[in-house]
Amino acid sequence: MIELLEELARVNYSGAPFLVAYGITWLICGVLWQKIKLNYAAIATLFQGIVALPIALLILYIVGAFTLRPDTGILNSLSIIIAMSQLLAIPLLIAMFQREHYTIIPFIFSIVGAVHFLMYAWLYQEVAYIIMPIVLSVLLAVIYGKGKDNQLIISAKSAGLACYATGGLLLINALYLLSGYII
Repeated sequence: MIELLEELARVNYSGAPFLVAYGITWLICGVLWQKIKLNYAAIATLFQGIVALPIALLILYIVGAFTLRPDTGILNSLSIIIAMSQLLAIPLLIAMFQREHYTIIPFIFSIVGAVHFLMYAWLYQEVAYIIMPIVLSVLLAVIYGKGKDNQLIISAKSAGLACYATGGLLLINALYLLSGYII
């Protein structure tokens, strides 16, 4: 089983293509929180994965990951469940959008992503997928905690910082993981 997981990680570059694609879209969302109306920034944040996923899959296609992928049997179902786990937050995030609680959306979506990444620690046998969500959780708490006292509303600046923290950590983790394949 360990050999199979190691081969899966090698072929998929331990998920680095996904981290790169999503890292970039999260960073773009960070910029959008500073430049456009809150409702549009919230929509962009909610649906940035629609852009990131095809880019990540294209990268995997280009590097031959689909043709080199080992037959993982029952692990295919687990991989699909892990990949789809974040979707469970979408109804809550849409309700938040509907109630115009736009600026909390990046925080909730990011922390759901952090929990999602913990499962990849086992699948790719990488401790980086434990460290990254821990650091992200602490950063989100600090960003949220640094908001103005006695305000119930999170600022667009804080929402943008949450996106920057998420995107930055995804890219840093991708670089770390890719360094293991380059060296």
